[in-house]
This record gives sequence, C-alpha cells and structure tokens, in this order.
Amino acid sequence: MREHTEHTSQAGNTPSATETDLGTTLLRQAATALEEEHAETAAFSLVRQALAIRQTPAPQELAELTDSLLTHCASLAVGVQTIPARQRPARGAGALRDWAQLQADGPADGPLGPWSYARQLALVARNMLQAICDHRGAALERAAYVGRPSLPPLAPSSR
Repeated sequence: MREHTEHTSQAGNTPSATETDLGTTLLRQAATALEEEHAETAAFSLVRQALAIRQTPAPQELAELTDSLLTHCASLAVGVQTIPARQRPARGAGALRDWAQLQADGPADGPLGPWSYARQLALVARNMLQAICDHRGAALERAAYVGRPSLPPLAPSSR
C-alpha cells in the first residue's frame, strides 16, 4: 500500500493529512462484490417473473426468457461450484445435478416442452441462489465470533 502525505497551511496551522492509495486489488474486490450482488438480484427477479407465469407466453417472449435463464444458470453454477464440496449445501449439489441434466436433455417435444424447460431452469436458478445465500450466511455466522488467546470468543452482541 502506498501512502502519500500532503501538507496544507491554514491560518498559520500546518495540519497534515495522509491519503492512502487503496490500490487496484481492493477496488476490484469491491467492484466484484457489487457485480455479484447485481447479478444475484437480476437472477432472483427473473426467477420470480418466470415462476409467476401461469399461461404459456408468446414464442419470442419465451425464447428470451429461456436465454436469460440459461445465462443466469451458467453463472450461478460457477458460483455454486466455487463452494468447497464438503461445505456445499445439499440444495446446491442437487441444483448442479439438475442443471447438468437440463443441459443434456434440452426442452422436451410438444406444446408445453419449451415452457416447462424455462420453468425448470427457473427452479434450478432459484435453488442455486439459495445455496449461495445459505453458504454466505453460514460463513458470516462462523466469522462473527472473535477468537482471543486463552479467553472465550466474543459473540457479535458483546462487542
């Protein structure tokens, strides 16, 4: 980390201010977190929209919905796969299995095939999102306690 010191003079006083360069690593981490949050919010919104459909939509609308769901499922699958297997929630493992099956099978033939496929994609995306949120919540619970040598850990409420 680089530090820059700047001296200014105001009414005879010479206070010094220290500026700290955050560096590109911290900025990338912040940007990545914002992008992930935005992507998760967009995926959740699309899943809610897809699961709320009660009648078969127009073919063009259904094609656009399916394309968006495929894109979200692909990115969410990467997120679930980054969770170590022993820490991965059962919902995440099942969602990855279902995602692989949907990719292999594609939409079924028949009038309801494409609509059912989009609905199944939405369910898989929802399960992936939930698995990611569950893992993140479990990690926060574990990180909430502060360890102190030779003393019991501090609970979040006691700080």
